[in-house]
Amino acid sequence: MSRIRKEKGVALLVVLILLVMMSALAAKISQQFCRNLQKTHYQVSQQQLRWAMQAQEKVVKDRLQTDASGESQPLAPDGDWHQPLETQGEDYTVVSQVEDAQDCFNVNNLLAAEKLAQGQNTPAVPEKPLKELMVEQILTRSGIGQSTAEEIYLQLVDYLDGDSTTVKEGAESDAWAGVVPARLPANQMMRNIAEIKLLPAFPAAAYAKVSKLLCALPDSASKVDINTLSQEQAAILAALFPGKLTDDDAVRLIESRPETGWENIEAFSKVLEQNFPQLKDDLPRVAEQLSINSRYFRVNFVGNTDDLTLRVASQLQVNNEAGEIVTWQRRYRMIE
Repeated sequence: MSRIRKEKGVALLVVLILLVMMSALAAKISQQFCRNLQKTHYQVSQQQLRWAMQAQEKVVKDRLQTDASGESQPLAPDGDWHQPLETQGEDYTVVSQVEDAQDCFNVNNLLAAEKLAQGQNTPAVPEKPLKELMVEQILTRSGIGQSTAEEIYLQLVDYLDGDSTTVKEGAESDAWAGVVPARLPANQMMRNIAEIKLLPAFPAAAYAKVSKLLCALPDSASKVDINTLSQEQAAILAALFPGKLTDDDAVRLIESRPETGWENIEAFSKVLEQNFPQLKDDLPRVAEQLSINSRYFRVNFVGNTDDLTLRVASQLQVNNEAGEIVTWQRRYRMIE
């Protein structure tokens, strides 16, 4: 009798162990199924938002064809092109906002040789090029010391140019040898201004301010659109006249801008000369860096469903010669 009871006890224990194992396996299968189902649901929602954003992007491009086509047509700061768009579906919402991407100084412009304005003579004492002065002043206005700003400029030029020699005629591999983590100049255009953080001398803490004033466009001859500069970007306008125009002066100049924007560079120059006659001699070369319209735009999309938020930034380029607008960059960021 004792033996039979022991055998029954062992059998019961085995059954219990099997039940526990089967329960654990079933729970794992159920958990995996739920994860896969949730992942599929996220993917479907994300794809749905992407399709809605692409549809909105077509509307944005149609607006820009009307408002941003034509070299001599001024871009109104608050024109239809700038108005937000909203699309609501059964279980999603997409909102987009268009911004001018030429409301900054494009660092890739440093690849183009600076030309003297018509009638301007070469100074007896060599001066720093305007673009160099602009970059250094923008950096110092962002809280960076003058010596560090000068060093950053030199490293920026080395990063962009196609050779392996520094501005000071040394080997770039030697100049960047002590960088941690190890890296070398890209020797090509920047695709995103965030790359400036790769420069050894650049302080990461300054990026938040610098990224609002400097940008990276796929062009070495872009200009600053004075019709869309905000008061927070007055430092860009002041940097065009280094040491001669303060940020406060630039703010007042932006505040005086007509609601529909300046009709042409001559109209802007006239206002500038009336208010700051001391800048008259600087106007010819500064005018080469300015525009009253734009060929580059960024579109910030925010899509929401019950489960996730998808943020997308599209970079657009207006090609007036081809009569089309192309998307040259798109970046995604999903938030659950």
